[in-house]
Amino acid sequence: MPTSTRSAATAGPLDDWVLLFARIAIAPLFLYSGVGKVLAFAATASRLPGGADGLGVVLAAGAIAVELGGGTALLLGLFARPAAAVLIPFTIAATLMFHNFWAAPEAQVVMQTINFLKNLGLLGSLALVACYGPGVYAVQAAIRPGSKGAPRLT
Repeated sequence: MPTSTRSAATAGPLDDWVLLFARIAIAPLFLYSGVGKVLAFAATASRLPGGADGLGVVLAAGAIAVELGGGTALLLGLFARPAAAVLIPFTIAATLMFHNFWAAPEAQVVMQTINFLKNLGLLGSLALVACYGPGVYAVQAAIRPGSKGAPRLT
């Protein structure tokens, strides 16, 4: 069975472009969702356990922090690995809570299935960033001049 010989030591410029694309492609989903929760905070809290007058408020605030913070971190490539590591369980929880197609009314099964599968792909991209980091086209690489391949700020 053939194995890949790619590693951080053999990574090429295409790898950094792929990581940049992965970060830029998934960040807007979290940013958009976080802003939507801010703009409809009471409605968001009411959909969560505890409702708008209880624990739902804390959970909604936490979701906003995770989505806006994680989305920004991915977009900039600053603390991208930890952000992806936090967004993975967050996305799993959100997927199981809100896109459970197996329990959805018949009229919503197709849409919930699509959203569930979309989130599986999103988890794959997050795992890529969590595993390999943000690449050299990232703020983190620019502020750590000793890192391999990081552009120099002069």
